[in-house]
Order: sequence, then structure tokens, then C-alpha cells
Amino acid sequence: MSNIMNTLLFMALPLGVIAADPDRVKDFFNQTVETGQKIGTAGDMRSISLMLDHHYLKRGRYPQEKNFSSWMDGAFKENQLKPLNEDHWGNPYVYQVALKQKEFTLISLGADGVLDTEDDLKITGP
Repeated sequence: MSNIMNTLLFMALPLGVIAADPDRVKDFFNQTVETGQKIGTAGDMRSISLMLDHHYLKRGRYPQEKNFSSWMDGAFKENQLKPLNEDHWGNPYVYQVALKQKEFTLISLGADGVLDTEDDLKITGP
């Protein structure tokens, strides 16, 4: 963590972004991390959505909600970096599928970890 902080400070000081105010340094760091978490989660959700659509094209339906975790393990078995069942805040994704399994909603609970708040990220399909 200190290496990241040192790198951010090294990059920001010549640009005049950081003043001698420690609160501004902390805010800059937190905003940078939060932006990275949003981008990473959005990218993961897009990949999951594409794999769900591939599943739909092959089988004519999306996976059942109760099978989502095992489906994820099978669809992304080559991933060794982080569990893709979780967003970049460590919250499990919420997967909802319509009764006939023809539509889905994938939700990240965002930084606050609470469903139906303004920081949630949502993707629907098809």
C-alpha cells in the first residue's frame, strides 16, 4: 500500500495536484482507488454478461439463480487473480433471472454493500 501511495505522490507532486495538506493527499488517494474499483467491477460485469449471453445462445436460457455460483466457477475456471463472484469491494454479485430464464440482471452492491442505493452498478440482458 505504501508503494502505491509513494507512486501516487511522486506522480502528483510535479503536477501541482497535491499541496502540503494531508487531507487532500488522502482524498486524492481514495478517489483514485474508488475509480479503479468502479472500472474493474464494470469490466468484470461486462465479461460476465458476455458469458451469460453465450450460455443463452447455446442453451436457450440463462442459468438459474441457485446455480449462478457454480456456473461462474465453470465459466471462469482459468481465473486465478480474484474470485469473480465478488465485485472489487469484496461484495458478492446479485444475480436475478426472470421466471422463464430469458432475461437477467447482474448487480454490484458498490462501495456501501447495500442493494438499491445510488452507488450500485447494474447490467441487464439480453
